[in-house]
Amino acid sequence: MTQEGLAERVGVSRQTIISIERGNYTPSVLLALKIANVFKVGVEDAFKIRHEK
Repeated sequence: MTQEGLAERVGVSRQTIISIERGNYTPSVLLALKIANVFKVGVEDAFKIRHEK
């Protein structure tokens, strides 16, 4: 799936998807749920949080 395709499916711009991927933007709960739903996974699996030690 392309960034543009995902953006269209969840109702945001391609730039928003890019910013999320780069870690420069934290999506709202609603947007996170929409993205997870597109990939048929839970939010926890769609957005893995990296813990630094």
